[in-house]
Amino acid sequence: MALNPEFIGRTYPAGPSYLVGREKIREFARAVGDSNPAYLDPEAARALGYADVIAPPTFAIVLSLDAANAALFDPELGLDYSRVVHGEQSFAYTRPICAGDELIVTTVIEN
Repeated sequence: MALNPEFIGRTYPAGPSYLVGREKIREFARAVGDSNPAYLDPEAARALGYADVIAPPTFAIVLSLDAANAALFDPELGLDYSRVVHGEQSFAYTRPICAGDELIVTTVIEN
């Protein structure tokens, strides 16, 4: 079954906000094998000018998975998830994610 082309350009509204926790950042950094002190040690992060530990750039995937489910499992899309190969995903940042930030995610189907 082909995907419904009417979904191109569709935007899914943001769900509940996500409060970024220091331990969540540390857990993620350890899971991806990144020992950057700014990700693990609040004092190291403060020495770099941040209020608390910052997250690796890929941390945003944690939030995007839940947000994407609304689109991926919409029956009108016509997606057979068992045949999906991840092709591309992007994030737009204006600064690093920091412990204590409260974030929201908006999902947009571009193509």
